[in-house]
Amino acid sequence: MSADKVMMGLDIGSSWVRAVICTVGSDGNIMVDGICERPSEGIRQGVIVNIEQTIKTITSVINEAELQAGANIQSMIIGVGGNHIEGIPSQGVVGINAKDQEINREDIYRSLEVARAFELPLEREILHTLVQEFRVDGRGGIKDPIDMLGHRLESKVLIVTASSSICQNARKCIQRAGFQVQRLIAQQLGDAEAVLSTEEKEMGTILINIGGGTTNMIAYVNGAPVYTGGILMGGSHVTNDIAYLLNKPKVIAESLKCDYGNCHLPSVDPQEMILIPQVGNLPSIKMPKKELSKIIEPRMAEIFSLLQVELERKQVRGSFGGGIVLVGGGALLSGATELASEVFRLPARIGFPEALHGLDRSYINPKYTVTLGSVMSEARRIRDVAGSANTVHRDKKSRSVSKRLKGFFRTIF
Repeated sequence: MSADKVMMGLDIGSSWVRAVICTVGSDGNIMVDGICERPSEGIRQGVIVNIEQTIKTITSVINEAELQAGANIQSMIIGVGGNHIEGIPSQGVVGINAKDQEINREDIYRSLEVARAFELPLEREILHTLVQEFRVDGRGGIKDPIDMLGHRLESKVLIVTASSSICQNARKCIQRAGFQVQRLIAQQLGDAEAVLSTEEKEMGTILINIGGGTTNMIAYVNGAPVYTGGILMGGSHVTNDIAYLLNKPKVIAESLKCDYGNCHLPSVDPQEMILIPQVGNLPSIKMPKKELSKIIEPRMAEIFSLLQVELERKQVRGSFGGGIVLVGGGALLSGATELASEVFRLPARIGFPEALHGLDRSYINPKYTVTLGSVMSEARRIRDVAGSANTVHRDKKSRSVSKRLKGFFRTIF
């Protein structure tokens, strides 16, 4: 159909570069046409350190995805993450100028502009303005104030900012590869789009993505995001610990972690033995599985503890009835949910992305939440715009356009 839109989501991670091509209908429904991944080169802890190597990897992934989908892509949505992502609370207050004191879309835009009007360091740029709530004449907890009557409108938002240099390097790699960046999205929002339901956000949920070199986190309270951020530590640090303490190459250490690793000591049978491969065709040696877990658990506990400290430092408060949701490759490590539950003192589970049309079952995996979530976020935008346009078309004879865009304002602007 002519109204269908073909788009690509790209996740430039520390360990893997992943791309997905989807067809999005005018109704916002998604059909996955192609998905591809390649080991990352030129990227360390979520930051591009070698542009030429990164361009080579990106080009390879995109070309393979285009071949699978039978489509040519010109622009894409890029997920960015790491500890440079920071959410800054802000608020904007405006007076209602209409004679009937009815709030319209322009009033909301004005309040959001006021909320964004603070001094931002030159090395930072704004990625998102996430609405937490609106207040009308002091009454809070309002999600959509359009058509309400009042004299004073206040918007409480979370401004998600990122390092300008890191974002510009990502844009430069895409442009030098011959493509355009449609927009950048914080990886945390891609994760939430792919995994969390509206009910889980309302209950309060902490979503953690354990990647290779970074761990990202977003927290929701009463349906609104209250924290976005991350730390420069992930699954590769666990691999490095194993390689160093067992004096093995990283390839063997990664294999041991994935095959036998467990980060929750009480869950490991003390009698269970594992085989440790040797270099140079030497025979493998036996080692208690619990000894391997003793290497893994401290690093994973440190990751969760640092994230907990971040929430305390930002004074994030609220009820988290939805508990902890783990995604990313590190979420698949045995014992991760048990350890996270102990550190945060909340129930924990692994999050799986939605089963989209055309998506092979093997990709319904926590590793692909950012890649899939980026296109799901864009599809929701298309769905919202289409719904708003239909509402305006039906009611334009009886009401002004600005008053009939109910439902257009969502959590993400």
